[in-house]
Amino acid sequence: MMDFGKLVKLSPERYSACFRAYQTVIEKKTKEDYHLFYRSNVPDSILCESGAERRVLGIGSGSGEIDSIILNRLLQRHDSVYNRVVEPSEELIERYKIRAREDTSLGAVTFDWRQQTAEEYFLDKDRTTFNLAHAVHVLYHVKDMHATLRNMWEQLADGGRMLVQIKSDAGVGGGLFHKMWEEFGEGDRLQSVFRMSCDVKQWLDGMGIISYVTSEDETNIDVTECFKENSKKGTLLLEFFTLTPYIANEPELRSMVLEYIRNNSSVVGEKVFFKSISEVIVAHKRQ
Repeated sequence: MMDFGKLVKLSPERYSACFRAYQTVIEKKTKEDYHLFYRSNVPDSILCESGAERRVLGIGSGSGEIDSIILNRLLQRHDSVYNRVVEPSEELIERYKIRAREDTSLGAVTFDWRQQTAEEYFLDKDRTTFNLAHAVHVLYHVKDMHATLRNMWEQLADGGRMLVQIKSDAGVGGGLFHKMWEEFGEGDRLQSVFRMSCDVKQWLDGMGIISYVTSEDETNIDVTECFKENSKKGTLLLEFFTLTPYIANEPELRSMVLEYIRNNSSVVGEKVFFKSISEVIVAHKRQ
């Protein structure tokens, strides 16, 4: 199966369409819900040398929805923040810049925009160190997950923290990743997009980084459209779940995924709901 797991690589525009379809069917959470979740995971005070500006590194920050929550969390305790944004999409950076201009609560943030992939950014060998480095649902798409984690860790200042959010291997979404890879994957799963929280924790453990904490974020997804023949939205959702373009051309994969979702979903009235679980891992670089 030549295109298995290659949605982002082969057709970023189609991936964007799939993501937009996904956003319309996920459980609606208020801004306060997101604030509460990230408040419990982002430390309100990060260690920093006296008089220095707090420095944040965002890898794959997109249009800044999560970044703005993290920055507001830090500004509750710190007067100013330097925020370096690493994002390859020109469109998303422009949307982020609009957000930064319009959100008056971010007035004490100095933004440093880097339109680069993670690989391009780390090739620069910048010696700036950061008090917080984060990658939220990004590690599926970097070329080398271990290298990205290592580079992020190396750019942390002593006492800093690295925050990663990624699909949980313990949830049914992670189970779908495992199932798909068992039946259709070839080679090393870590060289594919089907990476999960267990892979991050294994890397941390292998590096001897024992100081990290985890928490889970659950989201209900209305997958009813997936079971409707000729539903364009259903097709886009299945492509998003499998990260595979034009899944209609892959009947075996489509059939297996539909069966898995059906067996691991709940039915409420005429709606079918599938629960996605992501895991947030926060590692502390001791002084």
